[in-house]
This record gives sequence, C-alpha cells and structure tokens, in this order.
Amino acid sequence: MKNLSLAVSLLIASSSIASAGMTSDLNSAIANMCEKLKTCAFQQVGINASSKRPPTATAINNSVNQACALIKADFTSAATTNTQKRKAIACASSVTKKTCSELSQPNAPSPLACKGFRSFKRAR
Repeated sequence: MKNLSLAVSLLIASSSIASAGMTSDLNSAIANMCEKLKTCAFQQVGINASSKRPPTATAINNSVNQACALIKADFTSAATTNTQKRKAIACASSVTKKTCSELSQPNAPSPLACKGFRSFKRAR
C-alpha cells in the first residue's frame, strides 16, 4: 500500500512539474510571438525599433502590448491541459515563423495551428 501511495504522489508531482514546464514554454512562445509582432509593426511604419522615436514608438508598443495581453488571456483560458497548451505553443510558434509581409496582409488566413483560438478568428 505504501508503494502505491508513493507512486501516486510521484505521479501527481511529475504531472505538476510537467504542467509548470509546459506553462513556461507557452509563456516563452507567446513572448517570442509578441516580439515578432512588435518588430513587424515598427517595420510597417518605417521606424527602426531600436530608435524608439516617441510618440509613435510608444503608441506601437502600447498597441502590441494590448494585443498580446488579449492573446495571452485567450490562450490561458483555452489551454487548460498540456495537450491544449501544446496547441497554443504551436499557434504562437507558427505566427513567429511567418514573415512580416505575411503577417501584414489584411485577408491572410490565420495559421492552421491557431484554429480554435478566439484571438485568431477572422471577423466576417
């Protein structure tokens, strides 16, 4: 009985650690995606991101930060299991891999990996 109890305790502990690692991976994927979106936003308006010319740079930073906060909230509420977190990571990674030109096209479809996330549904 002690062995069964120990096994269950270890299983619960390893599940929590795996979930925490998955959450960390998701947060990292979202951060990378947001940096990509910020870089593309600066590129689209012709501002060197390192120059940070106010007030335009501040407006871009604020807009991207707000969008990223909404996306992170969407992922967090939708991705409650490790399987869902993996899907959210795949979505964020697929956005990060796109070129700025691909991301700036108004009628471009959302990446297939993002299917099911509110933030990536196109308004009709």
